[in-house]
Amino acid sequence: MKKVTATTVFVLLMFLSLRAQQKPKLASLVVGKDGSWVTVSGVWRPDNPTKKNEITEAVTELSCYRRGGREIVGTDAFCIQATAMSPEGLLDVSTTWLKVSQWDANQIFATDDSSICVTSQTIFDLKRKTVIALDSRKPESKGLDNACDLLPDRQTFYFQDKADYFAQKSLPKYFR
Repeated sequence: MKKVTATTVFVLLMFLSLRAQQKPKLASLVVGKDGSWVTVSGVWRPDNPTKKNEITEAVTELSCYRRGGREIVGTDAFCIQATAMSPEGLLDVSTTWLKVSQWDANQIFATDDSSICVTSQTIFDLKRKTVIALDSRKPESKGLDNACDLLPDRQTFYFQDKADYFAQKSLPKYFR
């Protein structure tokens, strides 16, 4: 009986400590010892979530390399973004190549301009080992039936640790 009570108290305290955690855990960059590559895996989350900017739940992995991208993206340094999602229960995996415009001891700036409506900038903070993204709507783009006009001018995202994201998601609503 004491074992069951202790286990119950432990589980309750664990849930309460998770609820007390206000900020989500950010995904942490892994940087190669020689600094020639970085990788990180997580879930993109909007900084200011609204009904309009809810994004499809997806796990994303970013890997960047200092050399070898000239033939692929036109710059020596490049990143590849692989995304897996399961909309309507159907598994979908996609990859996107990112051009790196800056790579120094503090940060990496990577850009994806392939979308009709937005330009995405991904910023890797090598000191804090975190990643953020900024989507900017292309002012000249309209899209099909002016769909681009439905997007905000700018939207920022943080990169949440995927285990933390799914742990938070699995908590009952009153613990979030």
